[in-house]
Amino acid sequence: MTTAGAARARRWRLALIAGVALALAPGTFVRTATGRRTDVAAVTVTPLAERAGVTGQLPLTGVWALASPQGWFGGFSALVHSTGKDGEAALVAGTDRGFLLDIDLASGTPRARPRSFRFIGLSKGSRHEIVDLESLARDPATGTLWGGFEKYNLVLRWDADGTVKRAAPPAMADWAQNSGPEAMTRLADGRFLVIAEEAEDGSRTAHKALLFPGDPLARGRPPLALRFAAPADYDPVDVTGLPDGRVLILLRRVEYALPARFDTAIAIADPRAITAGGTWQGRVIQRMTGGIFADNFEGLAFVPSATDPARGSIWVISDDDMSIFQRSLLLRFDWPG
Repeated sequence: MTTAGAARARRWRLALIAGVALALAPGTFVRTATGRRTDVAAVTVTPLAERAGVTGQLPLTGVWALASPQGWFGGFSALVHSTGKDGEAALVAGTDRGFLLDIDLASGTPRARPRSFRFIGLSKGSRHEIVDLESLARDPATGTLWGGFEKYNLVLRWDADGTVKRAAPPAMADWAQNSGPEAMTRLADGRFLVIAEEAEDGSRTAHKALLFPGDPLARGRPPLALRFAAPADYDPVDVTGLPDGRVLILLRRVEYALPARFDTAIAIADPRAITAGGTWQGRVIQRMTGGIFADNFEGLAFVPSATDPARGSIWVISDDDMSIFQRSLLLRFDWPG
């Protein structure tokens, strides 16, 4: 069997395993969304004492569980640094069912902003919706927010005045429907880095990536195409910029079982090493595995310190997959600069 054939066979086996799990899931393992999307979500944020299962260079300084009786709550797959009305630190978390949640950090511990859980998905024809939000990016100067959506490989932009625009970048046209703009960040110089989740055919490590010269919705120079080399069988699921120009990349490996288990890693990489058509890679500096940390972490964001912007905190959020076995977890690590 050729290498490409072996890769396709492997994906079919994984799809079969996942299909079996899904077939068993309704009413047993996966929660069904109930109520209306517009129902107010009263969100509780509960600190947890667990620390075992985390290793690496970043000190873990907080773990919290997010929960709400709102039937559509959960599925967090994207995270980005934001600011509150008075400029205090905050986060915006996005879900793969098309919702956003604002999380205030002003008190030193996270607090869900009341009534901020809101649906931002769009209709695409009479029977389809754009809801599979997988990544977020933000311009700190204007507050403009971008979201990467799988399936249609779209990027949506929400301007500060409420205007919403969308585009399907031609360079992402051949990306798999379930491997679209999974990881996206706006670099400090205005460029956008976007990385596909699924490895290319015949590879356990190579992921398509694009470096846009500016807003992905803007016409002009095409993006620079490259490949990101992840550790074998790990997929990139989010990326965030650091003050020194480097980026952190959240990586996930799935163990298909009932229930599914996940190994998570954080790698550091320097965009200055990117070359057109080249292979770019990073260095793993953190791992999360075992116990509650064997969950599906999908969102990553750096938040600068108010007193020293070169330092700050790294926040990670998990996607509970609407499963009774998983939770919406929020982690905080120190970034020493």
